[in-house]
Amino acid sequence: MPLCKWLAPPWAIVALSLAGTGEAAGQSSATAIDLPVKIPSYPGVEVGVRNPITWRQLHAVSAGASDNEGEALWIDLGDSALQGTASTGPYPFEAGKADYAYQAFRLTRPITGGAGSLRIDRFFEDKFDANQWPQGQCAEHEDCPSPTIAYRLHLLTAGTVGRIVDYGFYDGRAGFTGDSEHGPYRPAPTIIEGPFVNLVRSDTPDRVLISFETDAPCLGSVVLREKGKTFREPAAMRRHAVWLTDLKADTAYTYQARCDGDAVRSMTYALRTAPPVNGSKKVVFAFASDSREGVGGGERRLMGHNARALGLIANDAYRRGAEMIVFAGDLVNGYTTSKDDFRLQLKAWKKTLAGFWRHHPVYAAMGNHESLLNAFRPDDPKLHFGIEMDKWPYATDSAEAVFADEFWNPDNGPAPSDPRRPSYKETVYTMRYGPVLFISFDNTYWSTTAKVVGRYGGSPGGYILADQLAWVERRLEEAETDDTIKFVFLYAHEPAFPAGGHVKDAMWWRGDNNVRAYVKNNDGMVVAAGPGIIEVRNRLWKAIARSTKVAAVLAGHEHAYHRIRIDDTTPVGVYPADDTDGDGVLDRFSPDPDFVHPTWQITAGNAGAPWYARQKTPWNVDIFSSQSGYVLFTAGEDGVSMTVYGLTGQVLDHIDNLMAIK
Repeated sequence: MPLCKWLAPPWAIVALSLAGTGEAAGQSSATAIDLPVKIPSYPGVEVGVRNPITWRQLHAVSAGASDNEGEALWIDLGDSALQGTASTGPYPFEAGKADYAYQAFRLTRPITGGAGSLRIDRFFEDKFDANQWPQGQCAEHEDCPSPTIAYRLHLLTAGTVGRIVDYGFYDGRAGFTGDSEHGPYRPAPTIIEGPFVNLVRSDTPDRVLISFETDAPCLGSVVLREKGKTFREPAAMRRHAVWLTDLKADTAYTYQARCDGDAVRSMTYALRTAPPVNGSKKVVFAFASDSREGVGGGERRLMGHNARALGLIANDAYRRGAEMIVFAGDLVNGYTTSKDDFRLQLKAWKKTLAGFWRHHPVYAAMGNHESLLNAFRPDDPKLHFGIEMDKWPYATDSAEAVFADEFWNPDNGPAPSDPRRPSYKETVYTMRYGPVLFISFDNTYWSTTAKVVGRYGGSPGGYILADQLAWVERRLEEAETDDTIKFVFLYAHEPAFPAGGHVKDAMWWRGDNNVRAYVKNNDGMVVAAGPGIIEVRNRLWKAIARSTKVAAVLAGHEHAYHRIRIDDTTPVGVYPADDTDGDGVLDRFSPDPDFVHPTWQITAGNAGAPWYARQKTPWNVDIFSSQSGYVLFTAGEDGVSMTVYGLTGQVLDHIDNLMAIK
């Protein structure tokens, strides 16, 4: 995978977003980038912006102001309307003692006029020195981390008619120099994201990618203790990606991320390389979905996601031996027209998983809330809800492009059959881990508001275009003949068979086969881009049901946990046989005889988003729970077991062997 993914190609920089323009203003630009959608003639508007600050503003830290120099650092958010508090603590808390990196806060100061103190001084006092920061400690010992504090900002501002707008919490980190005896505190270069362990997979068990971000450009490196070797980047940058190579499969290593020699140092962390594809070792992984903001305040709404629920899930999965987390979308609130806002939300999500991610990889897929938009507000009362479309230019500003830029997923997915559409790169992919093949597919791709998709082009939720569907079919066919693959898991955001909260859409749309994707053709006409949603869903499941190796299809979207067995007796609905009046909507629900091998659909969209309850569907549901939690799978020589844990530790469901129904 090239390390230049963070550098935009020169040709992409000249393309401009059309949000805020009408059709007349957009036509020449549309011709230049040859959009496969029609641009609405209505005014472009800004919608869904969750956060009042950017990632850069969150880390705008300087030396202390005149009234607190020697006690603190100073943060200035650049917006005098913001008020609130700033809480601080050493980071990681009890570094060197705690085996799971986390933050703890002890001192609080006010934020007024968008600025305030980040207190440090008392963390050197014996009563508060939990990190044991004697003077000169890190100057003399290169293995210890650079002195760093974590800070949490609680931001508010005055709204209209006397209301207070509460934006919730914002978490950042700042390195520093100095101590209570040797001069005032000054900001130092800081690792503000990561380090994260990426691309631990049996496809390439001899290498692992370590990524991290610093608040200023510097020359990144990673020290690998067991090899006595330092792996270095070729040039200074803010966002760092360092390959560790020539490693042994299924082997433990310890690493430390650095910048500019040892001027910036992370903690030393443990990782383990992937097992070989033909190994017999058990594979343990966690699955979850839908961690966007919950209800109830506090950490349930942190920068666009439910940090309380997600943090508990990641910590519990770590303690129970998960070697990776697979996450099927709706990480954050999204649905924003601001690229900076969308990026900040994704970064906050990654920060909550940091304790796990510094040791084990996280593989994420996109959900419908991972939406970065061009939005239009028509004056047509029939379209009062507005029009929202995947943001263009697609190469740089689409939800798919920004998502791929923020994550390191495999880039072995298909190319779009229409080069005008967004890329599938790092959102649709496969990954091997021991005897398990993972297939990530995207049924929230290239989205347009469903009610107008036939007018402007794009794709409704749940739909899979033919190029991606054919790619999934090929991967399943190849897996069936590969003796080293024992089990297959597929995952995407929207379930093929919803049961609560989204029976009105997902891959079902209440049996309405009129729902489909549309594209603007060379004549400027918007035409259907494929068959209806029921045909697409059944074609996908037919390919899944032909496989003897699919342990489960994993999904989210519905904010609950449920398990459904799908086989050739399940009343799924078949088109056109079940459309008795010819209007495109199913009137009855027959089984599909092509669903040869029974397969589980496991939906676990309960990682903190507001809960849903069970709704009526043609198919039966084996178990349904609205509690928050996650799923832990163990794949071994005897099959695949599954246990579902709630946030309280309660076992919500358990299957000894998912393969027993085959």
